[in-house]
Formats: sequence, C-alpha cells, structure tokens
Amino acid sequence: MLAVALPAAGYEFRAEAIRAHMMFLASDLLEGRGAGTRGHEVAAAYVAAQFEAAGVAPGADGSYLQVIPFRRTVASERSTMTLIPDRGSRLLLKYGEAFVTSGDPLHADRTIGGRVSVVGYGITAPELNHDDYAGIDVRDSIVVVFSGAPARFQGPIRAHYSSTSGKIDNAVAHGAAGIITINSRDEAQRTPWERSVRQSRLGAMHWLTPDGTPSGVSPRISTTFMFNPAAAEVLFGTENALADITEAVKDGTFRSRELPMRAVIRTISSHERVDSPNVVGLVRGSDPKVRDEYLVYSAHLDHLGITSPVGGDSINNGAFDNASGIAVLIEIARAMASENPPPRRSVMFLATTAEEKGLRGADYFATNPTVPREQVAGNINIDMLLMMDAVRDVIVHGVDASTLGDAARTVAAETGIEISEDPSPEEVVFVRSDQYPFVKQGIPALYIDPGYKPVDPAVDARKNQSEWLKSRYHTPKDDLEQRIDYSTAVLLARFDFLVGLEAANADARPSWKPGNFFGERFGKR
Repeated sequence: MLAVALPAAGYEFRAEAIRAHMMFLASDLLEGRGAGTRGHEVAAAYVAAQFEAAGVAPGADGSYLQVIPFRRTVASERSTMTLIPDRGSRLLLKYGEAFVTSGDPLHADRTIGGRVSVVGYGITAPELNHDDYAGIDVRDSIVVVFSGAPARFQGPIRAHYSSTSGKIDNAVAHGAAGIITINSRDEAQRTPWERSVRQSRLGAMHWLTPDGTPSGVSPRISTTFMFNPAAAEVLFGTENALADITEAVKDGTFRSRELPMRAVIRTISSHERVDSPNVVGLVRGSDPKVRDEYLVYSAHLDHLGITSPVGGDSINNGAFDNASGIAVLIEIARAMASENPPPRRSVMFLATTAEEKGLRGADYFATNPTVPREQVAGNINIDMLLMMDAVRDVIVHGVDASTLGDAARTVAAETGIEISEDPSPEEVVFVRSDQYPFVKQGIPALYIDPGYKPVDPAVDARKNQSEWLKSRYHTPKDDLEQRIDYSTAVLLARFDFLVGLEAANADARPSWKPGNFFGERFGKR
C-alpha cells in the first residue's frame, strides 16, 4: 500500500499547465536555452518565478539560483589530425570531415602523437573477466575505442562501462596519450555524422574547482576525438574493415592490436569563463525526525542553443528535450507544495544547467549540494518526454537498483500504470542523464520515461519514437510544431509525483538493494 492513500494525493495535473510552460520555454525567444547564454538565464528566471508562485521556497542558501562557474572551450577548425603510415604517404585529416573534437579545456594549443592501437570498447571489467587492454602495451599511444559495451554486459553494468568518462580513465590508467572514439554501427545510425559535427562546434563546458581547475579533466588525456565512420578506411585500410572489426568487437572475438601507423593530433582551442545557474526549490518536510533528509527531483533546463541551420532553422528549441521535463518538474513542485500536511521528508526541485555538455550542472550539485551531502536521500530524474502519442505505461530506469524502485512498483500497482522493460538497453540511458552524477555520489536514483504501449492500439508508438530519435533529436525540429500529446506528460507527472510522495513519506530513506552493482561500487562512500 502507498504510504499516503491516493485520495490524499489527489492533485490534478493539467495538460494546459504543462503546455503553457513548454510554450514559453521552447519559444524562439529563448534561443534554445544554451548553457551560459541569455536564453538560459531567462529560462532560469522563469523557473524560479514559477517555484515562488507555487509556494516552493528557495533551495540555494536563500536563493533559487546556484550559480556555477564554468570554463567554456571551443575547438578551432584549424585543429588537425595527421596519420603517418609505416608505409606510404602521410594523410592530413580535416576537422568536420574525418574527425571532430569539442576542444581541450586545459590548453590553447596542444599537439600529441604516438602509435595507433585499436582496443575494442576500451573496457576493463575484471568482475566479468573482460579486458580490452589484455596483451597490448599502449603506453604513449593513441587508442581507438568503439562506443558502447559488450552485449553480454547486462543492465547497470553495461550502462556503467559504456560511459565515455570511464573509458578515458581506463586509457589514462594504461598510459595512453590520447583517445579516439568511433561510434558503433547502431550508434552511427542513431546519430548521423552531420549531427555530431554540428554539436561539436558548440564546444564543451567544465565547472571550475575553487582553484580554477576544470573539473573531471585528466592532465594526460584532456580531450577526446570522434572519428567519422565513413572515413574509417584511412585507419583500417579497406572499405569493409570497419564492418569486420565492428562485428568482431560486438561478438567478442576481436583482439586489440597496434595499427601500422602513427598519429599526430593538434588541437587549437579558445577558452572563456562563463557562469550559469542551476535553479533549486525546496518544500520543507513536516516530520522533525526525517525532514533533514532530502529527496531531489531533477530535470535539465538547458538545450543546445543556436547551431548551424538545419532546413533554414538554427534555433534548437528543445521542446521535448527538455522543456517537457521542466514543465513536469514545475507542476510536481506545485503539487508537492500543496500537500497538507507536507511530506515527511523535505523535497528539493533541481533544474540543472549544462546537461547537454556532459551532465555538468547535476554533477556540480551532486558534488556541492546546497544541503549536507549525506542528507540527500534519493533522486528522481525527468528528461526528454517522447510525447507524440498517448501511452499507458512508463519505463523506470534503475527500478531494480534501490528501494525507490519498490516505491515505483507500488505506485504502478495502485494506479494501474504499467512498468515496461527498457526496449533499447544498448542506448544505456541510465548513464546519459542527470541521475548518474547522483548515483556516482552513492545516492539511489531513478530515471522515469513515458513508455511505448499506446492507448490507441492502431498506433505504433515505438516506431514513432525511433523515427523521432533519428530525425528530430538534437535538431531544430524538436520544436512546438511537431505532434505533441500532452496526456503523456500528465501521466508521467502523476506517476513521478506519487513515487516521490511515497519515498518522502516512507519510514526508511531510500537505500540500495543488496548486491546491486551501483550500490556496491558507489553506495558505500
């Protein structure tokens, strides 16, 4: 049974309210809400005003804004990659054609070089008897890794080891001088090369530590490079080699090896100091025994901003990604603030910046929370509602990881909302949104998506979602002109609200399940 009966949690979520928030946040006037831009500042002011109007208190030391110092890095298109075969002529590769990079946050002009080695996925997972670096010495080499992780890695393990930051750390641990990523065939189909080029030109952002150092950047490998799969024959020798290597990596038969060449890579970068805020609201708990424990709802406020045009449009409005999530966050905050009495635990509402730059705003909050870190009890994240069609189910990423998943199952049973399996585990979304920085700090988290089972059986919701990801994701086409079914947002808002209310009123704070991978790796800090 729910900790609070449904009649007592009877807040009515309105499609009109969610639509109104999205109309403002995804309008051209906000110019795509790029982190560190005026459009994002306006969006942050809007969310703060909505929190105040709803009776949600400031959650950042008396303010709604947790202002974060960043270093913005943009790579020059004069950056070059030169391949020097053991036999034959050297090849000078151009930025945007054969490779891209978001720039080097530590150096304005840096050149690295070394032998080139292909190391599969670039993963070392001793608990699964997997080591892509076995039998090869890559010290001072440039390593080539493929996106993703082996198919036999399941669930959270696959998600964790697919993380780019983890692959960089592993390359550093093995003494590599640089890292080049090539998207797997499946990932290349989901992410056209033109989209990667357009997004790379936006650059990178890293929050600054008190001594001014960009966070999370290794002095040894301070930037990464992505190689165009269509140009891979210059690396591997023949037109079919990429397909052969990709298949061998995928089926586990590939053995890492050195290629007969060296690479020299020059990265020219510009740097700029910018500030950009998270928005933080608070509903204070009613139970003196547990109100100093905080459940955090999160959703990212930023999007890509202005890029090179697609079909004549250069504004990436981010209607689904993630004006939809912010609209739901605001309405959940309003619902939580209307509870009388308030929930037992305190509930925070976090609209993050720089998610599109690598989850930077969430990482800053999880590392520097506005309340004592040990009192952050759990996280529920909301990101990119694919709401073309009315659906009757949800996907709960992390449902088996912690007791937050138990709360989700209880709500599902009480409401008749079905929890469906993740239809695309290879996309490892659990490490690609703002819940993951909380997980890495040992905090149990869920990421809840609308599902894919349509209310109208004549609709192929899954097909429509897949087509959207290929054609509209991270493009200016994610705007208010696309087909939008606001009932899907209402369903998710109500479900997320009830899960949070259940967790906030439970006798015990959220905890990791015994033996869970993330709990064992991060939860014992």
